[in-house]
Amino acid sequence: MEVDLHIHSTASDGTFSPKEIVQMAVQKNLKAIALTDHDNIDGLKEAQHYAKLYNLEFVNGIEFSCSSFGNEVHILGYFLNLNDKIFINRIQELLKSRDTRNKKIIEKLNKNDIMISIEDVEKESDGNILGRVHFANALVRKNYCKDIDEAFEKFLGKNGLAYEPRINCSPETVVQYLKENGAFSSLAHPKFISKDENFILDLIKKLKNYGLDGIEAEYSSFNSDEKKKYKSWAKKFDLIITGGSDFHGDNREHLSLGDAGLNYQQFLKIKKKWEEIL
Repeated sequence: MEVDLHIHSTASDGTFSPKEIVQMAVQKNLKAIALTDHDNIDGLKEAQHYAKLYNLEFVNGIEFSCSSFGNEVHILGYFLNLNDKIFINRIQELLKSRDTRNKKIIEKLNKNDIMISIEDVEKESDGNILGRVHFANALVRKNYCKDIDEAFEKFLGKNGLAYEPRINCSPETVVQYLKENGAFSSLAHPKFISKDENFILDLIKKLKNYGLDGIEAEYSSFNSDEKKKYKSWAKKFDLIITGGSDFHGDNREHLSLGDAGLNYQQFLKIKKKWEEIL
């Protein structure tokens, strides 16, 4: 692959800094990357700086965490306008909802005799964002679970004792935010939204009306049949195909930067669509 448009750093729930990610991309001879940390843009300036030094094409990105009728929906944003103060303020509001959710997770863990504090979780993060993987690492470190998978199964997953649903924007609202920002929006890893494909198709149709530009059809865990299916969906709704590894470093084992993504010609199609948005 030449282009990886789905990467997480220590600014959210990855284990490599933006600088390290740029260096890894250069070592792998990638032509372009996007940093898409969850619900924040804290790592973009550092990544921009080092990408320029190494002559690597870099895209300002983000991955918004949304929900729709109880289903988690993630929206990727590319070519963000970081001078848009309204957009930046909207991101800050979403971060507040994360803090509220995290406090509720702590309360549920404590009620189940899992004595973990928010300070314990903060020790697992190098950035300002706390996600469930940081809770999972804290549970492992304090010997409540043997590994991250057990932490999600027992406590943090949808059927876990400490599961707390997201309090955040709808995907429709996020797509609209990105459109108003002049960014390119894509529906991330559609397979994981719901087992009901009709629900996903209805969602795509709705999001298209709000300005959705793409669908992530090239993804690290998709098999060839799934990629073919999601590409057909992109064609059906006149959406651009996006793709990436969803690299998280050590927090997602057996997955490397650039394991999935796009060739550069497909990336140019995304850039062309974005230029049309502007």
